[in-house]
Amino acid sequence: MSLKQITIYIEESDSNFYNRLLRDITNIETCNVHSFPSILKIKPGSIQDSAVFLFWNDSNAMEKQKFIFEHFPESPYIILSTNILSPDELSKVAHPTFLHLTEETYSVGNLDLVLNFAERLIEDMNRSIAYDKIREKVVVLENVFEESLDILMQIDPNTKQIINANKQAVVVLEYGLDEIVGKEFSYFMPPVEVDEDEEFEGNLIESTALRTKSGRLIPTESSFRLFPVNGKMAIWATFRDITERKRSQEQVKNQKAFYEFILDNLDSDIAVLNSNFEYEYTNPVFLSNKEIRKWLFKKTDFDLAERLDLPPEFYERRRKFLEVAAKENEIVEFEELIQDHNDKVTYLLRKYIPIDDSETDQKRFISFGVDITERKLSEERITYLAYYDALTGLSNRTLFIDHANQALKNHKSTETLLAFYFFDIDNFKFINDSLGHTKGDILLQMVGARLKRVMTEVDTVARFGGDEFGILKVDVPNKSAAAEFAQKILDILSQPFHIMGRDLFTTISMGIALSPNDGVTSAELLKNSDMAMYKAKELGRNNYKFYTNELILRSEKRLYIENSLRKAIQNEELILFFQPKISTITNQVCGAEALIRWKHPERGWVPPIEFIPVAEDSGIIERIGDWVLEEACRLKKTWCEMDLPSFPLSINVSGKQLARANWSHRVQATILQYGINPEEIELELTESSIMENPEKSIEAFEYLSELGIKVSIDDFGTGYSSLSYLKKINADVIKIDRSFVVDLELNEDDRAICKAIINMAHSLGLEVIAEGVENPAQRDLLHDLGCHMIQGYLYSKPLPEPEFVAFVKKFNESAKTK
Repeated sequence: MSLKQITIYIEESDSNFYNRLLRDITNIETCNVHSFPSILKIKPGSIQDSAVFLFWNDSNAMEKQKFIFEHFPESPYIILSTNILSPDELSKVAHPTFLHLTEETYSVGNLDLVLNFAERLIEDMNRSIAYDKIREKVVVLENVFEESLDILMQIDPNTKQIINANKQAVVVLEYGLDEIVGKEFSYFMPPVEVDEDEEFEGNLIESTALRTKSGRLIPTESSFRLFPVNGKMAIWATFRDITERKRSQEQVKNQKAFYEFILDNLDSDIAVLNSNFEYEYTNPVFLSNKEIRKWLFKKTDFDLAERLDLPPEFYERRRKFLEVAAKENEIVEFEELIQDHNDKVTYLLRKYIPIDDSETDQKRFISFGVDITERKLSEERITYLAYYDALTGLSNRTLFIDHANQALKNHKSTETLLAFYFFDIDNFKFINDSLGHTKGDILLQMVGARLKRVMTEVDTVARFGGDEFGILKVDVPNKSAAAEFAQKILDILSQPFHIMGRDLFTTISMGIALSPNDGVTSAELLKNSDMAMYKAKELGRNNYKFYTNELILRSEKRLYIENSLRKAIQNEELILFFQPKISTITNQVCGAEALIRWKHPERGWVPPIEFIPVAEDSGIIERIGDWVLEEACRLKKTWCEMDLPSFPLSINVSGKQLARANWSHRVQATILQYGINPEEIELELTESSIMENPEKSIEAFEYLSELGIKVSIDDFGTGYSSLSYLKKINADVIKIDRSFVVDLELNEDDRAICKAIINMAHSLGLEVIAEGVENPAQRDLLHDLGCHMIQGYLYSKPLPEPEFVAFVKKFNESAKTK
């Protein structure tokens, strides 16, 4: 829509039509929209100019119409109805223009048409009001023109001919009105050097004169201004007889003009004040408004502050420094800040220079001001960026630590605690990647705004970067109070955020450290609250966790594992084990899963549950994944050379690997390097790893699928993926999670889930494998349900490569003899 600025007041309704209207109207960027339960409840004084009212055709419609006519006669209104309105209904309640919108015929085009028509009605009304005001001014000006004691003339700016003159002109110039009108303006003036542009701008022009019919010259003070007459522009010329004043002023005029020219063209503001601190001169930089500059003569900063609506501090500060300059008879320099009624801020470096006037024996002061606004704003901006977060306006890490150090230093009470809260937004990276960084930034700003509302003046809330936030609370009574506040933060941030037309739900994970028990320095307390936050994440997110000594032990252990793991690949401490997969149809080995094991030189075998999460969090999993792929392909090539039966070898894939841009090409290159048939490799990934970056996962596996590499979905049924993504990723195998198999023979729900997964896989043409099978009963049930493959301790635990090869040969040989 191409609407200008209008304000729309719409009556609320619980109908879908109202919601649609409100949504379409709010999409008009130039409109202000206000909604009310009832038009009758609007307070007349609260309505802005250029208002358009929209109200519903109900039993109170006539009363609403009367209310608008009485209180807002200049504003159009639009009737709203969910049903078609008949001509009779419209004639009763509609605006004289019959503006209305009905649900059955509504469209954005109709809304645009009606609002544009309403806007034109407002414009027409405003023009009519403005016209009446102009007519009133014209009458006043005509009286002023005719009765003025000054000589007044109206001049055509094109021909320079006089088109009218007042009574005083007829008397002084000794001509009749009919003799004056029609003559060129210069006829009555002797030649003088005049800048015509200055005439039209309305500047006073001295040293001009008028020549009477008898030839007498009258020195005048004149001014010229452009104004409209009967639809055309004319020059209003005013002449005042200054014969006596001219005589006295002529002596000092040239010198005064010279110095004023210099002062008027300086870039700094200049003023001269007398001993009473009254202004005797100001240049255009000091005050650009010529009228106020003229008015300011012989007035003080107190008068100037009142005229410009400046606070008392403005003149009180200036008077204080003027008094110092007068008393000490020395130059005084100071900085001042001036904020006008439009909130424009100006910083000035001002000097008061006292001088003695020998002629009057009075002291005067030269006021010299230099605009330093740009410099001051730059300094403030630098300071702000140093201590505040530019996106949210919250304190940044530097200011947070500064406040924390001060609080720790000043906290003397043994009965209260200092609480450090550290949290981040759960799955914020997913929000950023899926919705875009713009919405991610808006979410961070809204989180910051909510946090500000619950903070006290002595609390500090900061954004540390990304989606990490910190809160410092002082004088917390006890641990229970700290927990209550943490829950309050969780509650307010779990409420939906309305961002660009959609509701976004978020949760946070928070860690809490209390001083003095959990540390006596800001670094300790931040580190410990950070550790507690990661513990909260491990426990399922959307909660808070207090720091405990156990966490530091876990942290040290994790750091030890991470450091040792970085050396494990180089030191050849990682080993691949293999667990066979058995076909329920042929009862032979039909595949195997490669499982990584770590034999530490000091600790011995490290459980995967200990080092795999550390590898994921630290990013080492990418290097490990590359090693597993290459080692698995190497062994697969060896098995082919040993004439071991052909079957797919499953390799687990991490979400971190999927995020790499060139990962799929690396897989292809490794397979080609060892000359392996692509169908011999099966890539196994979990639902959650797919959802870390679904678009990249789809792109990677479409590429690999074309090469013939199989894809298996691990832990199916335990993640949160969408079936549409599974379909796009073109999976070949679904693995039923062991949690559904462990009680399969005893639990009807587990049997129902397994049956559903198997039936779904059959319908999609996918193979199904069940892991964690430990007894014949489970095997038989899965066989009867149609499961294609089985993996578990019933057949074999994961085995080192030599033992696995021996198992395959022995198991397949025994299966043939049965």
